[in-house]
Formats: sequence, C-alpha cells, structure tokens
Amino acid sequence: MSIRTKGRRKILVGGRKYIWYVGFEDPGYDHLNVVSDDKYLILSCPLRTGKRPYVISKGRIFQTRRTSGHWERYLLPFDVPDAITPKFVEELIGWAVEGTEATPVNAGSVPV
Repeated sequence: MSIRTKGRRKILVGGRKYIWYVGFEDPGYDHLNVVSDDKYLILSCPLRTGKRPYVISKGRIFQTRRTSGHWERYLLPFDVPDAITPKFVEELIGWAVEGTEATPVNAGSVPV
C-alpha cells in the first residue's frame, strides 16, 4: 500500500524520503505526522499541547531499534514550535532515527 502524497510535503533526510503533514482535526488535537517511504518510521507529534512535548512512534523502527509496532510515547528533548517548518521536521526525524536516549512514558503520565 502506498502513502498518499497529494497535499503533503516531502523531505529528504539522511538519504531517505519522508512524507510529512499537519493533520488539522478537532481543536487541540492537531498533529504533525511523519511517514518514511517504507513505513518503518511513523511518527505523530501533538501540537500546542501546552505541556511537556512528546512524540508517538507508530512504526517498526525508532532510534535504531525495532519496536513492538504498537503506539509508544517518548518525551522530546526539545520544544515543538508554533509554526511547523521543514527545519523542525528534519530535526525531529534525525532525533527519531539516530538518537539513542529517548525517554519512554506511559500514556497516563503525559497530559494529552
């Protein structure tokens, strides 16, 4: 199954292609979504949470290791800007792919 690209942005990070877009859902539930071409890395980053920023890993790879494939939340070591830019998306992807010290959190411990 392919990834829908219409109306979504493409970015090349570390020689790999990614699709990213902001999903405008109900107020307060907007997310930055990032998907690799092979769908091994799938991230969802809640925006404007007003709390500690975190990312949800939905893919099979996160920070150089295989994951369970279930949704897993990790605290971000940097803030999420109000305006999402390609530079921030590149930083997020780099951290999710090459980082090694992500702090996992339980769904109940991060205010959503």
